[in-house]
Amino acid sequence: MKKRITLIALLFISSYAFSQQIGDGFAPLYTPDFTAPLKSGVYGGFNAIGSNPDLSYSGQQHLFVIRHTSQVNNHQLQISSSFITNDRLFFRKIANNLVASNPGWIEIATRGDNTFEGSQNINGNLDIFNYTNKITGFGDPNNYYIGSFPVAGSAGLDIHYYGGIRFGDYTSNSVMQIADGNVGIGTINPKNKLDVNGTIHSKEVKVDLLGWSDFVFKKEYNLPTLEEVEKHINEKGHLENIPSEEEVLKNGINLGEMNAKLLQKIEELTLYSIQQSKEIQTLKEENKSFKTLSERLSKIEQQLK
Repeated sequence: MKKRITLIALLFISSYAFSQQIGDGFAPLYTPDFTAPLKSGVYGGFNAIGSNPDLSYSGQQHLFVIRHTSQVNNHQLQISSSFITNDRLFFRKIANNLVASNPGWIEIATRGDNTFEGSQNINGNLDIFNYTNKITGFGDPNNYYIGSFPVAGSAGLDIHYYGGIRFGDYTSNSVMQIADGNVGIGTINPKNKLDVNGTIHSKEVKVDLLGWSDFVFKKEYNLPTLEEVEKHINEKGHLENIPSEEEVLKNGINLGEMNAKLLQKIEELTLYSIQQSKEIQTLKEENKSFKTLSERLSKIEQQLK
């Protein structure tokens, strides 16, 4: 009994160890219609109805079919490819009683370019092998791609989209946007190299300038008199070369330019202070002389009495 069980087990295992040949091992005659209620098996086709989109070998194609067990419907899983060795493989599932539906073919893979329909989920890493490999969009690898570029001892992430790049989070679809060479944070369609709609918190801001305000201290500088300053204030309502409130509210200010102008006014004030200090010192000296003269006159008056 034990030997019989062992023999049956061996025969059972052996039956799974060898594949079964389909017919004589060759595809049957060509079928003119891939959408017909074909039985499970392998077929060939020549410009058949419903053949896959790869017509690169004069319309000759292979077809593998798995048919539903029911004879009153046409539920089929079909896998097809061209005769030519281009390694393009397609699949589809057609069904609806005995009338074919869902006729579109989906390309599974090819050795060259691949076009997939629907969402593709990758449970693992997607590796870009070198700097020439890219993930491209819209069939335009020059203007729409994600790739990498070499840097010293490493590589950088290269994201290039002709229409712009947008970053978002749960607060907004456009937290940050890059368009036309400009960067916008909290704003869309930035008009400057950096547009920020909000507060900037920084330890330091460095601004490059083309000039500075120390020209005020040069001998050839024409320092306006305080009377001229007063006149401009009365007529314009603001200091000369300083934008008015209306201009600031409309256009904002250039931080570097404004700091330079404010420094100019501070340096002018410094010169005014120096002038006033000299005038005060002169007045002190004059006042001292008058005091001495007054004391002498007082002594003379006392002597005359």
